[in-house]
Amino acid sequence: MKFQKLTIIIISILLYTGFVYAQLTTSQIVKKYSPSVVTIVALDQNDQPLSLGSGFSINTEGDIATNHHLLEGSAKAIIKTVDGRKGEVLGIINDDPELDLLIAKTSLKNINPIPFGDSDTITVGEEIIAIGNPAGLEGTVSNGIVSGIRKLDGFKLIQITAPISPGSSGGPVFNSTGKAIGVATAYLDIGQNLNFAMPVNYLKSLKPSSMKLSSLPKLMPKAGTLEKDRTLVEVFDVHYNYSSYDWNTLNSIDFAIKNLSNYPIKNIKLFFVCKNYNGEVISYSAREIKDTILPRLALQFSQIHYVKYFKIFEGQKYKEGKVEIRILDYQIDRTGRTSPADLLFK
Repeated sequence: MKFQKLTIIIISILLYTGFVYAQLTTSQIVKKYSPSVVTIVALDQNDQPLSLGSGFSINTEGDIATNHHLLEGSAKAIIKTVDGRKGEVLGIINDDPELDLLIAKTSLKNINPIPFGDSDTITVGEEIIAIGNPAGLEGTVSNGIVSGIRKLDGFKLIQITAPISPGSSGGPVFNSTGKAIGVATAYLDIGQNLNFAMPVNYLKSLKPSSMKLSSLPKLMPKAGTLEKDRTLVEVFDVHYNYSSYDWNTLNSIDFAIKNLSNYPIKNIKLFFVCKNYNGEVISYSAREIKDTILPRLALQFSQIHYVKYFKIFEGQKYKEGKVEIRILDYQIDRTGRTSPADLLFK
C-alpha cells in the first residue's frame, strides 16, 4: 500500500515538473501541425516577389513567427497555408534584427497555434523534426538530431542535421513531443551538413514593435556570419543585347550563375524585373533553370526579353534601363559528395 502511494506521488511530481511528456511520431506531428506552417512571399512596391520563406502560427489571432531577413526590404507580404488559405502581413509586433527573428500580425486568424517548448533544456543527440517550404514545396518534412549548441557573440544557436534549404527559413523545428524548440534560420556551407535554428525562447523575449512592413530596419543580424539562402548563388556578368533593327529595343539578356556552395544546385527560380532609363518598372518575367550547376562553378544563360525604348539618346549621351535578376529559390543536392566528374560523365 505504501509502495503504491509512493509511486503515485513520484508520478505526480514528474508530471507537474514536466519530466514526463507524450512522445509523438513524425507522422503525428506533421498531421497536427503542418497546417500551422505558412509559406511567405515577400513583395516589392510593384508587387513583384523578392523572397520566399516559411513561418508558423503562434496563436489564433493571426500572429506568426518567422525570420527578420525574409521580410526586410519588402513593401508587402502574402502568406498561404497548405490547405489553400491566403492572407497578408498587416504589420510587425515584435522584432529583433540581430537575432533575425520577428512576430508579424497577419489577416489569417483561427490557425491552430504551434506550442513552444523550452529551448534551454534541449540536449545534444535529441531527435528533431523541421517543417518548411523548400523550393516552394509546402509542408516538406525533414528529420535529424540536435548535433550541437553553439554560442556566437553572446547568444545561442542550435546546430541540427535536418536540412535547411532556401524556403525553409522561418519554419519551426520540433522536438519529439511536438513542441517548437527552434526557428530554422541558416545554412553554413563549409563542406559539411551544418544547419542552424534560433532557440524558440528568444521569441518569448522579442522587443515590442509597432511598425509597417516597409519600415523594417535593414540591419545585419548577428547570425549574418552564417551564409543565408541566396548568398550561395550569384548572378554576374550581365549583358544586354539589342535588336539589330531597332537600336533602342532590348532583345535579350545574357548572364551567368555561379554556385558558391560545396554541393550541386538545380531548379533555380529567377525573376526578371525590367526598369526603364528613369528607374520605372515596365516589364517582368520569370524562369526556372533546371540545369545542375556543379560546386564552385558557373554556367551562362540567355533570357529573351523584348522591351521597347530600353535605351534613349539624351543630352549627347545614352541613358539605359536596367534589369534586376532576383534569385527566388533553388535546390541544394546534398544526397552525396558527388564529384564534378561523376556528374559530367554520368
